[in-house]
Amino acid sequence: MILDFDKFDGALASPRVLVVGAGAAGIVLAVALARRGVDVLLCEAGGRSVEPASQALNDAVLRGRRHAGIAEGRGRLLGGTTTLWGGQLISFREIDFRARPWLGLDAWPITRGDVAPYYEAVATMLGLPVRGDDDALVWEALGLTRPELGTDVEFVLTRWLKEANLARAFRSDLEMNPKLTVLLHATATSFVPGADSAIRAVTLRSPGGRSVAVEADHVVVATGTIEASRLMLAAAQQDTTLPWANNPHVGAAFQDHLDVRAAEVTVLDRKRFSNTFDNIFLKGFKYNPKVVLAPHVQEAAGITNVGAVFTFESSLTEHLSNLKIFLRAMRNGAVPPNLRAMPAHLKALAKIWWPLIRRYLRDNRAFNPADLGISLRLHCEQKPIARSRITLDSARTDANGMPLAVLDWQIDGIEVEAMAICCERVATALAERGLARLEIDPRILARDPAILDDARDTNHHCGGLRMAASPRDGVVDADCRVHGTKNLYVAGAAVYPSSSFANPTFTAMALALRLADRIAGQA
Repeated sequence: MILDFDKFDGALASPRVLVVGAGAAGIVLAVALARRGVDVLLCEAGGRSVEPASQALNDAVLRGRRHAGIAEGRGRLLGGTTTLWGGQLISFREIDFRARPWLGLDAWPITRGDVAPYYEAVATMLGLPVRGDDDALVWEALGLTRPELGTDVEFVLTRWLKEANLARAFRSDLEMNPKLTVLLHATATSFVPGADSAIRAVTLRSPGGRSVAVEADHVVVATGTIEASRLMLAAAQQDTTLPWANNPHVGAAFQDHLDVRAAEVTVLDRKRFSNTFDNIFLKGFKYNPKVVLAPHVQEAAGITNVGAVFTFESSLTEHLSNLKIFLRAMRNGAVPPNLRAMPAHLKALAKIWWPLIRRYLRDNRAFNPADLGISLRLHCEQKPIARSRITLDSARTDANGMPLAVLDWQIDGIEVEAMAICCERVATALAERGLARLEIDPRILARDPAILDDARDTNHHCGGLRMAASPRDGVVDADCRVHGTKNLYVAGAAVYPSSSFANPTFTAMALALRLADRIAGQA
């Protein structure tokens, strides 16, 4: 059942679990609990679609490095940022969870083995045709041998959902499950403490000014990285007796991935290059090949994780993109945008119809026209540093009277060395196999920090409420429960002590399912 807080004039029943934020982590958590018979109230600050007034609640102050994603990468509506992303899923690797002393990082308080079953559970929940993170099964299903690029560079596949918007993917649960109530236009503004270190209630406010404290047995903050830190900081500012009020880790070590165009590619063997790096389609799902630095290279060089992907650039890209938008709208029963322009797009694509269809039907692969060239792009993990952080500007508030978040995004600089080593090792691997030659950006080869001026953020917001064994080292424990509290949890990438090179959403959903297990065992 989906209700609008401003229009619903009845009393809100106290749920067993109150989830704040209906994005990827919040929806997966709420649906998983409701399917297990737990009463859940899922609160979303926005409505069913994008609304200027709701988006204005994301207003923030930016300091430090420029960061486009603070505005572009945050959606206040049912589905959250899953309404904005492409649906890419890739798991974190074992090295991401263990100690990396060369970066000054302790191990996560959980291992990859703790999370691995939940990757598979998320994949099943989302309908992926093979196990969540087993690339070998994809190649086996295609009847092909997995490409090898040597010992220094690993070949990985990212999965892409057919339906990236989880509000649509789980529409039946959100609308029909009697154990799940979705409350739109309900912004959490504070917590009401109870006895025995518990949070008794959450104060919800509507755009019309309605304010209600809703009691719950368990409370989960799943609002996204920036908003989660903002809410925790604002609540502690209002009530200095809250257990995390003096925790210096709240808001600290904000991270995002660095995206940079690193090299131009000259293909030496087009057929073999395409068979290695073209997108794969299996039962309607897309799999995108990437290359990653092997863990032993990272350790020996003392660097962060780096992933790389080849981008095929074409004069037909705009036409292909518009065709995809058209087909997606038709599939979802919506009115396709720019309908009058479709004949022109189809005409422009006419010359590649046959190779595109043949490549798809014969090989389950994408045909990638690249008349404008091929480039190598890097996604580089940021080394977590305390001074990259989220704070509050108490002099500036939003429509709910909440102080605006201040993002001071800072970079250590070690990432430049990681970019250089990744490019050099990938270039060697490609050349040794006669696949391609790379013309690497000279600034990268020179380890020139100026390359960071061209690196942009990727909307992969992580950190601020890091997971650690004790409040001396972080904000939440191994079960994502806020240290010092009995029933307050955080779901999402805000709890990551480090961020890998990978899109953080798959791991956020896996941790949400793991949290659902923990809460269901108590509810």
